[in-house]
Amino acid sequence: MLFGFLLFELIKTAVLMPTIRKELNLSLEQEALLLGIFSGGPGIIMGLFGGIIVDKIGARYGGLFPLIAFTVVTIGVGLSRNFSQLAAAIIIFGIFESFTNTVVYKLTGNWFGKHERGLGAGITNSASPFFTFLAPAVAIPLLLFFHGNFHEFSAFAVFSIPLLIVWVLFVYDRPEESRFITMDELKIIYSDELSSGIIKEGELEEAYKSHKSLDKINKNIKSSNSVKISDAFKYIFSSRDSLGLIIGIGIMNLVWASYSEVLPTYFSDYLLYSNSILGLYTTITYFAGFLGAIVSGLLTLKYPKLLIMKIGVVVSTIATVPLIFVNPGISPYILLPVTAIGFFSILLYFPPFFSYTADYFGKAVLGRVLGIQFSFIALALAFGPTIMLDIAAAINWKISYLFDTFMVIIAIALTFMIRKNKNLKKLATEMEA
Repeated sequence: MLFGFLLFELIKTAVLMPTIRKELNLSLEQEALLLGIFSGGPGIIMGLFGGIIVDKIGARYGGLFPLIAFTVVTIGVGLSRNFSQLAAAIIIFGIFESFTNTVVYKLTGNWFGKHERGLGAGITNSASPFFTFLAPAVAIPLLLFFHGNFHEFSAFAVFSIPLLIVWVLFVYDRPEESRFITMDELKIIYSDELSSGIIKEGELEEAYKSHKSLDKINKNIKSSNSVKISDAFKYIFSSRDSLGLIIGIGIMNLVWASYSEVLPTYFSDYLLYSNSILGLYTTITYFAGFLGAIVSGLLTLKYPKLLIMKIGVVVSTIATVPLIFVNPGISPYILLPVTAIGFFSILLYFPPFFSYTADYFGKAVLGRVLGIQFSFIALALAFGPTIMLDIAAAINWKISYLFDTFMVIIAIALTFMIRKNKNLKKLATEMEA
């Protein structure tokens, strides 16, 4: 829900951006800059620090920062009357939102065993496309109802209250700390650690009864606080193969941004679709992404995660290549299957990716790994929409999506670099403990 609400706000604003741009008299270049900041500009720096902070204070408390981000930006965008006010709200959002990726996937890594982590990541990641397709389905009818007044949307900030209550009541860093979990569920989650002898069943029962983290009961298990930053980074960058997992996710997020954020402006300014068509076709396209995330998570139960990632990244060329050749006047009915299949394949990539990351690196340094990954994600999200819109303004949309296709090719190359060598397997076993 945390992931989803933040994506809802991001996509809602992206869908409203053509209207906001006209009312505030912004240029296409200013819109590009705002979307770049909105997508992750501050996260380029904050991703690394956010990962360290979340490893130190835990994902439960780290999750409060994105909740602040949602509240501030929802009110701030609604109250904005000029470029500076809108930029200030979006910058504040970017600083606090940069914790989200680390918080969400560290929790996923902690709460799911290796055998179910792909499905867990799929369900978690499905919040992104679900709220992405929900955003235009809600925003466009309300925009028509409000007669084009985007300021009314500040009322959405009220949704942060129930989300905060749910977060405080139900979210814990580790499953054994929760008062809502059963012993049988804990045995399923920690089945790999039990079978390998890292923890004993008696220790798990003690943790269950006391609701304490296992690292406070089993002294052989290192907490995130006990891992030196230098050791963590030595481990993280111990192999060139890890570049695929560190940088590859940034490139694929650039491609994701070209759909989730740039596509509404592409439909509106280049293809000249009306607001009603814009809302309908972005909704259907984003729903295809939601299905892609769910299907991807289910596939990880039966097929290798790396195989699913490779299929997803190769097929995602459908998301970019056809748009190089599209001209204004094309029927939405012809374009819709292309955008739907494209977004489905993009989201096919993400669940096994984050699950594989948790398997590859181990829990003790996972927050820092995710933080570094988010710095690359933020870099891609900050410059991706900005570059694409600037290219569209300076040259044309065809070259913009040619650039996007080039990014997909790089992502394919990085994904096919990923493998797990013998030295890294040994190091991963030590880090898992």
